[in-house]
Amino acid sequence: MTEEQIACWGKARYLQRRYAKHASSRIRRTGGPNLRPYACHFCGSWHLGHRPGHATYLRRTHNGPVPLKELL
Repeated sequence: MTEEQIACWGKARYLQRRYAKHASSRIRRTGGPNLRPYACHFCGSWHLGHRPGHATYLRRTHNGPVPLKELL
């Protein structure tokens, strides 16, 4: 897998930061993790992510989330 595929694969893409912030707030209100919007330098969209070093699972797949160590 390339670095670009790992960075964007299976992540929701938001056209604007404010849309990503709204999604982050909605996730937090429903008991989800504290995610932060960030601009992706590969696709140019906005994604949601954990603070650096705090992610344990990444990306949704047909079989559920994939543990980070399986992608590396």
